[in-house]
Amino acid sequence: MSQLTVSLNDDGLHSITAPDSFETSGPVELLLDNHGEAVHVHLNLDETLSAVADIRANNHYVEPENERPVSVAVNPRSAAVTGRLKIATGYGSEVAYTTISVKPPSEDPNRVTVDESLSKPQREPPAEPTTAEQLADAVAGGNSTGLLVGFGLLAVVLAVAIAVTLESGVVVAGAIVVLLGVIVAVGLAVRV
Repeated sequence: MSQLTVSLNDDGLHSITAPDSFETSGPVELLLDNHGEAVHVHLNLDETLSAVADIRANNHYVEPENERPVSVAVNPRSAAVTGRLKIATGYGSEVAYTTISVKPPSEDPNRVTVDESLSKPQREPPAEPTTAEQLADAVAGGNSTGLLVGFGLLAVVLAVAIAVTLESGVVVAGAIVVLLGVIVAVGLAVRV
């Protein structure tokens, strides 16, 4: 937020010292800086400026030797506009004008900049390998996980062969338990 300072009572009762011109691209804080006795200040935006800016209250009381900030809202999507701010004290006996130029912001904060890099396909991150791929890598790798997988497969093959040969319900149940144990062990080993 930019700030525009207006000095009051600096050169005598009801005197106003304000810049001739002021430029902004957003809201303005108008600082009424009183250097003397209490004063009533009337603020008015001309028709051109009031199309893009707004002061909530026009009349302001500023205590002796004190400051009073006044917010001036500015439409950020407005086109470039130049108008005048009228500052009056002493019920209009003293008047000063400041020409205010409202420029559109150099960049819209909601705007997205698009460049050539967005037209090129982006690489997707590699997908996590499936459990079967991890199992195949572990067997081929020859590490401790591969050995665990190899012994697990050997145990499952032996359990199935014995269950088929003996045709016993207890042996089949045991083979299923061995199979489940190997699956759990391999799953834990591969995840680690």
